[in-house]
Amino acid sequence: MFKFLLILFLSISLSVSSQDNTNSLSNSSWTRTQSKMMDGSRDLSQESYRPLVWKFNGNKLCENIDSWFLAVNKCNNIKVENSFIKMSGKTVYQIEKLTADSLVVVENWEMKTSPDKIKRMRFVNTAILMKDFVKNEKSDSIVITARDIIPALKKDLISDITSILMKKGLNHDVTLDGQIFIFPKAQKVEVITDNKKLSKNNQATIDVFKTTLQENFKAWNLMGFERFEKIIIPYRFHSKQDEGTASISFSGRIPLKETKLFIPVIKNKFTSLENFSKGYKAVENQKFDNAVHFFNQAFEYDNTNTDALYNVVSTSLSQNKTDVACVALKKLNELEQAEGMKLYKEKCSGK
Repeated sequence: MFKFLLILFLSISLSVSSQDNTNSLSNSSWTRTQSKMMDGSRDLSQESYRPLVWKFNGNKLCENIDSWFLAVNKCNNIKVENSFIKMSGKTVYQIEKLTADSLVVVENWEMKTSPDKIKRMRFVNTAILMKDFVKNEKSDSIVITARDIIPALKKDLISDITSILMKKGLNHDVTLDGQIFIFPKAQKVEVITDNKKLSKNNQATIDVFKTTLQENFKAWNLMGFERFEKIIIPYRFHSKQDEGTASISFSGRIPLKETKLFIPVIKNKFTSLENFSKGYKAVENQKFDNAVHFFNQAFEYDNTNTDALYNVVSTSLSQNKTDVACVALKKLNELEQAEGMKLYKEKCSGK
């Protein structure tokens, strides 16, 4: 049976224990620590790798998608009842677990039928996360921040940097790696850049970036970090002139260049879906080689379209073309898709 012909009915029994109380969500903050699908597959959405903090305030839930910038919030009206978090629109989360220090929610599980399409997110109480992080630091002098535990900016300095670069007409096609040093007691900021890959043509841009950060010590919220003499924040700053945009990201204790992340490559989602539809029709007409071609094209134009790969597997195995199926299964295995990983081990061992 082909994956797109299957209707998988998922029965999920989710309940909050009698000790849990949804009232404890009021005026609380939660930092996401994991995002996976119900079957354990990797969440391939781009959003899953971004920092995310949920802040509950009465009947509102604000999502902070940049833990380093306090003002980047998207707020929604919500209603919490019977272990459900109902947001404006059709978004619904069911609370799977709620304790003083952890929150686990399942997204829109009633709307979908397959466990590899249902997202499960784990959160930790932000205050407890911060407390434990600081407690585990043996030194009072130097601390290297984690990706989700960093001093936050009260002011959008990145927009200020972009504005200055544009006003001065500077070439700001640049990517900078380095570290931000914050000295709470001395009330000073220093910015270090890795100059190995930088061009002299970008020096003016680099100077604007460094100066703007270094002259704005008071823009940082250092709550929780007061005891340290020096705070080290590894960063990557990326600026694109033709788009007039700039962004900054933080890698925490692991350098960004060593961090292995899945990068969605969606060349053309419409073309991907169009090829997927052509593959479906080819299967109906029993033109299986054509179907495999179209499904592979669907994945080529959108590497989050794992259903296309599963259909390559199903179609190829129905023709006893294990070698073709294993090419697709290898991709699913690399994408950490639970069903694909299992089939890869069963069908492609030794290949």
